[in-house]
Amino acid sequence: MSHSVLSASRITVRGIPDIEAPLAAPEPNDWLPRRPEHANLGYVQDHLSLAHSVISGDSQFGPQPTRSSNLPEPRAWSQNMIRAALEVMDGLRPASQLARWLTPEIRERISRRGLLARRRRQRQQRPSTVRSVHVCEPIDGVVEVAAVVVYQNRVRAVAMRMTGVDGRWKISVLQVG
Repeated sequence: MSHSVLSASRITVRGIPDIEAPLAAPEPNDWLPRRPEHANLGYVQDHLSLAHSVISGDSQFGPQPTRSSNLPEPRAWSQNMIRAALEVMDGLRPASQLARWLTPEIRERISRRGLLARRRRQRQQRPSTVRSVHVCEPIDGVVEVAAVVVYQNRVRAVAMRMTGVDGRWKISVLQVG
């Protein structure tokens, strides 16, 4: 019985607010959370300022395109990468060495081929050689390469597309015929 008397003494009666009162215009920083005066906190995070480029949709996160003028010379670079990719496909080199310059799909595909070559213990008699390389630049930062190679003791064609991303060439298409 004393319990009900105790809870009744804690009830506070307040008046009904006036709903017809005009709303005051919000202050410029009114949307920011207020720090209670009685709180003795060491640090309270304030609002974050955002750069204009992030707000406008020109995000600086993720892969960034790179102009051809800021990349290595495509002819020599592609010749070296074709030779290295053929070595991966022969099982002579791990694909992880080229991971930085390959898309995940290309890396997985040539890595699988290299794994099969190692399982079959197929080692070619002569190393792969690149006979000729032809380079075409359809747009700035994109290069298409056609090459003639000797691979597994046969003359073959290689088609490759490289895109300038984050200051380096990245191979997005690789076909060995």
